[in-house]
Amino acid sequence: MKKFLYIAAMTLLLASCTEDYKDWANPQSNPQGEVVTFGTGSVAATGVIDFAELAEDVEWVKVCDINAPASNDTAYAPKYTIILNGQEFPLNADGTMSAKDLEAYVVSLFGQAPEVRELTAKVKCVMTNGTTATSIMSDEFTVRAIPNTPKVSSAYYYIGSSNGWTPYDATYMLSNGGGDVYANPVFTVVVPAAFNAETGAREDNWFKIYSQETMDSEDFWGSDLIGFAENGANEMSGNFVEGANDVVAFAFKIPGDIRADKYRLTFDMLNRTFEFEPIIELGTPDLWYLVGSCVGNGSWGNAPDALGTALVPLYPAKDNYSILSYVGYFPAGQGFKLIHTPGNWDQQWGMSNGVLVKNDGGSGNIEVAEDGYYQITYDMEMDAVTITKYTGAVGVYSAMGMPGGYQDWNPSGTLMTGMGTAYENHDWYRKNMTFDNDTELKFAADGSWAVNWGSSLFPVGVGEGGGPNIPVPAGTYDIVFNDIMGAYYFIAK
Repeated sequence: MKKFLYIAAMTLLLASCTEDYKDWANPQSNPQGEVVTFGTGSVAATGVIDFAELAEDVEWVKVCDINAPASNDTAYAPKYTIILNGQEFPLNADGTMSAKDLEAYVVSLFGQAPEVRELTAKVKCVMTNGTTATSIMSDEFTVRAIPNTPKVSSAYYYIGSSNGWTPYDATYMLSNGGGDVYANPVFTVVVPAAFNAETGAREDNWFKIYSQETMDSEDFWGSDLIGFAENGANEMSGNFVEGANDVVAFAFKIPGDIRADKYRLTFDMLNRTFEFEPIIELGTPDLWYLVGSCVGNGSWGNAPDALGTALVPLYPAKDNYSILSYVGYFPAGQGFKLIHTPGNWDQQWGMSNGVLVKNDGGSGNIEVAEDGYYQITYDMEMDAVTITKYTGAVGVYSAMGMPGGYQDWNPSGTLMTGMGTAYENHDWYRKNMTFDNDTELKFAADGSWAVNWGSSLFPVGVGEGGGPNIPVPAGTYDIVFNDIMGAYYFIAK
């Protein structure tokens, strides 16, 4: 320390970046604030650092000006750090620090709201010649910064085809579930599909989103709205923009040919992304049934109590109840029909002159040309039945159980009965099954969990291998299951 005669002063000036602050080699000065002295030096705090006004390629942000400590020995050079709310960060001699580090630290302390945040700051200077060092700490001063975060409104609203483009209409208000909009910036709403009033056909759904500020404004169409960046875009996910109506933000469009009854619209207001999800309201399935000499027990019994023994349902698709199908083994020369109502032959599908016909009292039985597995599909919207060879995988099981919460999930308990005739069996049933309480269950083959099916749908669904538990309300049911399709139906008694 002999050569180190004195440290006269260190001056620290806090300087923020502005929208014109681009050239760090020749920085723009900001108005000087409060001066804090130590020794013969001083510290000066200046204006607010607004990260939204910085250029994207800026790596360093000026948080102070440094008047270097003086020494009569030029071998001693100062090194700096800045302490913000107790955490220390590297600091350059020109008073700049990492812009990324500063903004991330501000967000970690205060969240992402674009508001002025204040940090208590001190600068530490270490004077060293490589072998000897001493340090000086400045008095406290204040660093003020605003994170570069999009403004998130307290509420948002839909305007478009589903509400007749009516301004100031709160019918379809987007919700984030409550709480801080910056902690939970994801807003959602469900809106109905658009339909032509005269034809009833589904139409394109055009719409925009607007904020609470626009709702409160006197000039609705002159305010900023949220939309897509390109006119006529029909993407179901992507990035949105906010700006002048039909100049910056064009209307979103969900094409009318997407089958849906409603749409769930989701907007992440911080990341500026959107996603549109079609919702199909399945309602109650309208089933048709197979009956014949190669169906179930082969007795041709069509009474209601024959369901599960002589009557086998066609199962609805998991996302479209107007499409019914069944997969099973059909031998050549064995006949069957489709009926709509157990106990009634009036509505039926049969065969006449080699053609499938509906409600023809004189129609004969349906037969396949050769033994094999077939898929029978009934499109009720098109009112058409098709029979095609099935080429998918077919397992062979000797037992089928219904393990669930009601019986401690025992896969070898609560067995079903096979419906099979002399032909291969892939249909199972359980009659008058009572559940005293709401429960969950799955279907499991051969007394183990190696092969099991589940789904989140009730009372009818298409189970997936290893799928979720099936929720079953308390009640009494006849239960049928097809192990090729994984399809099931709980018929309430």
